[in-house]
Amino acid sequence: MLLEIAEIETRPGAEDEFAAAMRQTGVPHLAACKGVISVRFGRGVENPSKFTFNVVWTSVEAHMSARDLDDFGKFRAAMGDLTVSGVMSHYVMDALIPGASA
Repeated sequence: MLLEIAEIETRPGAEDEFAAAMRQTGVPHLAACKGVISVRFGRGVENPSKFTFNVVWTSVEAHMSARDLDDFGKFRAAMGDLTVSGVMSHYVMDALIPGASA
């Protein structure tokens, strides 16, 4: 499994529009991509202009090939011109611990 943690910063004043676009269109399209196990989306407390996506993929290969999918393109399109920067980190997850809560 692959865990992708993305932190996206919106342009000033676009925070609510970005959040709505992600809830209505972006996250559903991302979640529909082949290879996505789960998606969590949240807004920063200390800095409400920052948002995070935590995406669990079946594999690195699934994540890389998703970039060519129609749903991934629609996810990216939902961001429009609302963002100013982003940072992504990827982690190979070795195991899921039985009984651990998410």
